[in-house]
Amino acid sequence: MDERLTNELDKWIESHKEELFNDIASVVAIRSVSEKDKDGYPYGKGCHDVLKEAERIASSYGFLCENPEDRYLLIRYGNNSGKKIGVFNHMDVVPEGTGWEHEPYKCVLENGFLVGRGVADNKGAGMAALYALRFISEHGIKLEHPIEIYYGTAEETGMEDIEIYLQHNEAPYFAIVPDSNFPVCYGEKGNIRFDLSAELPPDSAILSLEAGEVVNSVPNSAVAVLKNTVVVSPSSSISVEEKDGCIVVTAHGVSGHAAFPEISDNAVRILFEALSLADGLDEETLRIIKAFKKSVTGYYGEGLGAETEDEASGKLTVVGTVLRMKNRLITLSFDSRTPVTADGKEIEEKYRRFAEEHKLGYETVSWSRPQYTPVDSPEVQLLCSIAEAVHGRSLVPYTMGGGTYSRKLPFAVGFGPGLPDAPNLYTEGKGNGHQSDECILFDLILKDIKADVLALIGLDKIIK
Repeated sequence: MDERLTNELDKWIESHKEELFNDIASVVAIRSVSEKDKDGYPYGKGCHDVLKEAERIASSYGFLCENPEDRYLLIRYGNNSGKKIGVFNHMDVVPEGTGWEHEPYKCVLENGFLVGRGVADNKGAGMAALYALRFISEHGIKLEHPIEIYYGTAEETGMEDIEIYLQHNEAPYFAIVPDSNFPVCYGEKGNIRFDLSAELPPDSAILSLEAGEVVNSVPNSAVAVLKNTVVVSPSSSISVEEKDGCIVVTAHGVSGHAAFPEISDNAVRILFEALSLADGLDEETLRIIKAFKKSVTGYYGEGLGAETEDEASGKLTVVGTVLRMKNRLITLSFDSRTPVTADGKEIEEKYRRFAEEHKLGYETVSWSRPQYTPVDSPEVQLLCSIAEAVHGRSLVPYTMGGGTYSRKLPFAVGFGPGLPDAPNLYTEGKGNGHQSDECILFDLILKDIKADVLALIGLDKIIK
């Protein structure tokens, strides 16, 4: 790396820390939970507002912006010749949930950590990408290839935004997606989302069931309302109260990202286990409850008969996260991450077979292909060397179960801003993306700016 450039970059980042914090705080302050066709906007007013705020910030730094149909924001730099290099981030967030010590949408700096919904996933890195482009622009660094920053607003709800983007825009030749850990995530598991359903008998003592808000988040709470003829035993993770002549059963779990369910404790599973032991449920209702209980046994497909793994990406994960009941019809939505070399159709068939054997309804909601880039490609090797230089340590490229915009792009990898062993301000069950009191070291965002600058300059040189 150019020592003069890196010294100047370090000084510039240090002098812009307060400004960066304020820009991050301004987008974190907006509750940009993606809700399709809500309030007259494609993904809801919150997503409209956050794109407008990001556009205001980027425009104030002299960048040309486009906001097609309120679905995503494009920030462009450089001429139109050459091969486009992209930086893809998302400005939508998952719902705040419960258990926060801080206000979810008021970004604070505590003991060196940014805290607030979206600081880690993915607004902090989104602002870091803009500041990287700002440094390049302000220092008159000439690039052979155009740069495009993308801010999406439906990443957490199926990535329809980027599919629409690809219908109307040329995909970048190569893109980095700062929505993972350093050095490089070169592979992402496939993603199958499906529903299991069953209709309770007319005289069932179960009146309602509810858990979860978005399918890629493991819920920390699940609630059942029952007739007062049912007896459920309370425990450390089950609370029972009488309300309005009914029995309300609440399961208490630990939230987390569905791609990494091991760090969570699914409240849906806890609820079904408690209901399976209840007194006062009829035989057919109990059969259905036990079938759902089996479906959420374990995180690796044990209950569903779908266990599989590969060397590159490890075990399949599958977790039932969103539970609803309407007119006696129970529906449980699942998020499944399949190994990068696995046959998704074979796995889907196993889920169908489970449903048939247990007399449950089945529907595939979506299926996304895995993403894989050879780890020995020049682009991956360059990014690995930059990440190691920025962080001053050896780092190992990896694959993951999480799904980012990388899987939708023809040639893309994950690149920061996190580290696999990054500290957490909180104890287990808090502080990570999709959890309460989401946090990230401010220093990681600062280093992400440096990594992005060096990556864009380096990629510009090696892409022919």
